[in-house]
Amino acid sequence: MSKSNYRIQFRTGEILIDFEACRACKNYACIKADRLFGTSVLRLQDGKPVAAVNPDEFQRVCNECLGCEIYCQLFGNKGLTIKLNSIGLEEYREVV
Repeated sequence: MSKSNYRIQFRTGEILIDFEACRACKNYACIKADRLFGTSVLRLQDGKPVAAVNPDEFQRVCNECLGCEIYCQLFGNKGLTIKLNSIGLEEYREVV
């Protein structure tokens, strides 16, 4: 993903969405995956996947299944990625 036009925070990371890539998407696999495996926190608005609930609700309701990213990368237009917080990773690297 070249750039992020939209960020959605969840408990352990954030969803990054490139709306340019989404514009050419034909199936919105991320939203379908959220319906199948997640908790329907994503919706389509003006041809773009966005949060269906407010930011606080999103963090509470999202079950962090990662299905939206997997389906977008496999079946969609690769516009959605997930960045996970790696708590303790820097400290671990210092030890190793």
